[in-house]
Order: sequence, then C-alpha cells, then structure tokens
Amino acid sequence: MAIAYTEARRDITAFLASLRQTVDRPFRQRNPQSEAERERLAHTLLMIEEARINFNTYTRYRDDPTPEEWKLARHQLLEFTTKFAALIRINSELSSRRFSLGALMLRERENPTAFIRQFLVDERRFSVSEALIAFQLHLDSLTVDRVQAQGTLSLQDIKRIVPRQQVAPVQFNIIDNRIAVASQTPKSRPEDQSNIAAAFEHIKGSGEALLKTLSQSNCHPKLYESVAELHEQVSSGANVVKVGLTNMACGVMGAQFKEELPDAVTGMLHAYNASISLYVAQFPDWEQFTQNAASIDLDDQDIIEIGNAASELIEALTNREDIADKEVPKTIAFVRQFLANPGSSSKRAAYAMLKTIENLISSIVRHGLKFFEQTAERTVDAASKTASKTIVALLGIALVSASGVGGAAANAGAPWVKQAAEFVQKQVEQRIKEI
Repeated sequence: MAIAYTEARRDITAFLASLRQTVDRPFRQRNPQSEAERERLAHTLLMIEEARINFNTYTRYRDDPTPEEWKLARHQLLEFTTKFAALIRINSELSSRRFSLGALMLRERENPTAFIRQFLVDERRFSVSEALIAFQLHLDSLTVDRVQAQGTLSLQDIKRIVPRQQVAPVQFNIIDNRIAVASQTPKSRPEDQSNIAAAFEHIKGSGEALLKTLSQSNCHPKLYESVAELHEQVSSGANVVKVGLTNMACGVMGAQFKEELPDAVTGMLHAYNASISLYVAQFPDWEQFTQNAASIDLDDQDIIEIGNAASELIEALTNREDIADKEVPKTIAFVRQFLANPGSSSKRAAYAMLKTIENLISSIVRHGLKFFEQTAERTVDAASKTASKTIVALLGIALVSASGVGGAAANAGAPWVKQAAEFVQKQVEQRIKEI
C-alpha cells in the first residue's frame, strides 16, 4: 500500500468520529423539538455509524487486512462520501458548518499523520463539505487496486473530487462549448418572502430617489456610478452575494467622498446601504457566504495570489469569444475590483474572488469530463478535431485558473484545486497529441 494500514485506519476512524461529533453536538446543545428535525439528525448519524461499522467489518479489526478486504472497505467508504455529499448539498447549514476534529489519543496529537495534521493546523478553516473533500482525496491516496500509476487520478476520481459550483458572486454555464455567466435568482425561505418583497419595493424606491438627488449634486462621478450599479443589481434580482459585495464597496466609496456631500445626502446614502445590508441578510446564500468567509484564514500573500490569478484569467478570456461570452471577463473584473477594499472587506472580497475562480474551474472540468466520457464511449461524432481543440482551449483556461490559486485554495480548505490542475495538465498534453 502507499501508506501503512495502521496509519490509514487511524485517519479513517478519527475522521468518522469527528464527523459524527460535528453533526451531533449542535443538536444536543439545543435539543431539537420538531419530529422532522429529529428524523433528519437520526438519518445523518446512522449514515456515519453505518460507514464506521462497514469499515470495521470488512477489515475484521485486523492489523493487516488482505488486499481484497481493503478494496471492499475503501469502496464502501467512497460510496459513503458520495451519498453524504449529496445529503449535505441540500442542507446548506450542515454543509457550511465548521468541521471539528474530535479528541485524539496522545500519540496522535504528538505524531499526527499528514491527513490529520491539516486539521490541527487550523481547525476553523474547514467546513463539513470541505473536510469531506479532503477525506475523499485521502481515500484516493490509499489505493491497492489501481491500474494507473500511483498518484494518477481517473475520470471517475476527478468527477468525485471536483465539487459542483458553490455559493459565490458568479456561477457559470458552458453552452455549445462556450463559457457564459449563469443567471441566478436569489433563493429565500418561504417564511421570509413577504418581508423580502416589502423590503425590495422600499429599496427600489429609495434607490431611485438617491440617484435623482446625487445627479443634482456635485458628487464625484464614481460615487454616482457605484450607486447606479448597485441599484441596477438590486432591481434586476442579481446574485445576492454580488449585491452584498457591491453594497459594501458602495459604502466604502461613500465614506471616501463624504466631505463632498451635504449631510442630508450622506444620511440618504447611509440609510440606503443599511437597508440593502438588511435585505441581503434575509437570503441563506449571503448568510452561508459570510460565515464561510469569516472562517477562512487568508493571509496577505494569499490575497495577492488570488488577485494576480484573476488578472491572468481576465487577460486569457478577453477577446476569446470563441470560448467565452464577452460578459465573462467583464464579470470577473467586476468581482476583482472589490480586492481594493480595505481591512476585513478585502478578506471577504478575496474569498469571493477565489470561489468565483473555483466555480469556473469546476464548470470547465465537469464539462470536459462529459466530453471525455463520450469520446471513450464513441458517442461523440468521430471525436471531431474541432470539438477537441475547443475542449483543450477551455482546459487551458481551467489550468491557468487552478495553477494561479492552487496554494490559496488549499489554505482555504479546497485541496481539490491542485488535484484538478494536475489532471487538466495531463489531459491537455494528451489531447494536443491527438489533434
């Protein structure tokens, strides 16, 4: 095996115990009352317990299981991660909850494996979904039955490792082998919809009044443009994370030009920003995004790396309407501008930019996987060279993105980005030979 079984078993046992604790503890503390909530908790805990029992059953609690026993145990664990990932995709609160590493034995604390060490460095940076991805990657490294060379990932491995697009200012679609910005309607809880509708009408009216007042003042053109952009986003029902970030940037700009405005206009602007802050807070996506951003420890070097990667990506996509709609680089540039915001806003903006880039990588890689699978099954029209060239061009964009933010993504709990970069590099090299 690539790693001693005793270490692998310690890793797996510790992870499953920690996952159970992470799921169970919040419920025990607040004693769930509803029957549906209790059933959901019981189902989730039983999934984890079943995975633990299956693992111990297949390995028979032995110190050195046979290759066949380990193959079966690993297969069961991979099935569990797939099912559990599907479960948390429809439960955003559990998906974004901080993963808490459980109590370890003294020897494990003093001499942790590489897998456990990543959680000990900074437990707060991993959400449940991110910890699950890290566990999937670890299982991939524990193979005994793989035909490919050690460290090589198959199409199925990549499909499992690369997550679907996440909550971010921008998500993408690939239509006819061209990247486009996906239209996202803000999703809200049913019980909040009447309040949201009332707030929307108020904000729309106050935004129109503020723009009219600013147009009659001697305010800086950039401030007017910022308010106009924010008003347009709110009015059009744009991505709520994008609205929240634009509102933050608008507030920063308002503070910069405060001395140029009468007190009454400053008050209108402040009230407008505050109303939008309360408005976006009603949406689960904004709540999840802000919680995740607060829990991620990005340093100054990470922020620089993300900014540079975004600039390279914008340059690579500009004037490439053969593979990307012209709005794609413009939208990425729009998100990148938030990195100029000072203090904690810069960290939140960096997280937003990182997740936007991750979404682009995810959309391209998953689209490429479909093409590769169709080619392998001979369902693509003679694996046309034109289609292959386009896929290679798209993968080149994903490679630029993944290579640029790989380090920052790993620090933010997304180790899959580096794995994707290695896979894409090999696919590009292989497809170029075939064209």
